[in-house]
Amino acid sequence: MQRNIKFTLFKKINLIIVSVFFKIFKNIKIKLKGFDVNLIIKKNNLINYLTILKKNLSFLFNTLIDLVLEDFPKKKNRYFVKYFIRSMTYSKYIQISLKTKEYKPIFSIINIYKSSFWLEREAWDLFGIFFLYNKDLRRLLTDYGFRGNPFKKDFPLIGYLEIYFDFF
Repeated sequence: MQRNIKFTLFKKINLIIVSVFFKIFKNIKIKLKGFDVNLIIKKNNLINYLTILKKNLSFLFNTLIDLVLEDFPKKKNRYFVKYFIRSMTYSKYIQISLKTKEYKPIFSIINIYKSSFWLEREAWDLFGIFFLYNKDLRRLLTDYGFRGNPFKKDFPLIGYLEIYFDFF
């Protein structure tokens, strides 16, 4: 019984958040799945929406939890970028999603969330997504002489350089 009441309470809170989103934001898609709220936006509006979500007293999503990328090589918009942000004040988290093409840059969110510094470097290193206004996009997990981006689906399994070991 108590679990059911808790679930309906979370569902009502999500519906309140979604109704406020529709009043403030334009041209977004919202998906509700259980406790999760997913905002699907256009990449040009990323900075504006994240600033509102962080600074507005109705939301206070002040912590960036993670940056996740999905690669769909056969689609027109190859990458699906997801930002997971959390409001410690209201104990809620949402997911901001956007689609981008292979060689189209995304605006960096370093000025909004300082923790995005390493996450953007990792995305650039492993997927090749360029973030505008990130001043330090260097290799993070691969060698500096490494060619390519290993998490792309079209990256060869053995890499571009074949290495073998000879014990004799």
